[in-house]
Amino acid sequence: MGPLLVTQLLKDQLVAGSKVALITSRMGSMTDNTSGGYYGYRMSKAALNMAGVSLAHDLKPAGIAVGLFHPGYVQTEMVNYGGDVSAQEASARIIQRINQLTLADSGSFYHANGEILPW
Repeated sequence: MGPLLVTQLLKDQLVAGSKVALITSRMGSMTDNTSGGYYGYRMSKAALNMAGVSLAHDLKPAGIAVGLFHPGYVQTEMVNYGGDVSAQEASARIIQRINQLTLADSGSFYHANGEILPW
């Protein structure tokens, strides 16, 4: 609920051309779930993805784009630093994706590397 509430609280400061970026995970994808497990994590990310799509519909008339971004398998404490991309690289890639986000692709689900992810 946090990202949704923050976006709602800031809505009056958002103007046409603004962008909302939600950091999610491909583990929230129904189609991409080929291994099961991690129920709570998957469920929370699927809920965030749903909120992002709904926000995209609600904010589009105001000219505000919403993007959902999976940073990749990032070398963080969460994965015992076993990821395949550094936090610096993942964040740089997400910034690129945010800069490329338009109203035409608002509500889309992207990997930081630019790949469109399945729902």
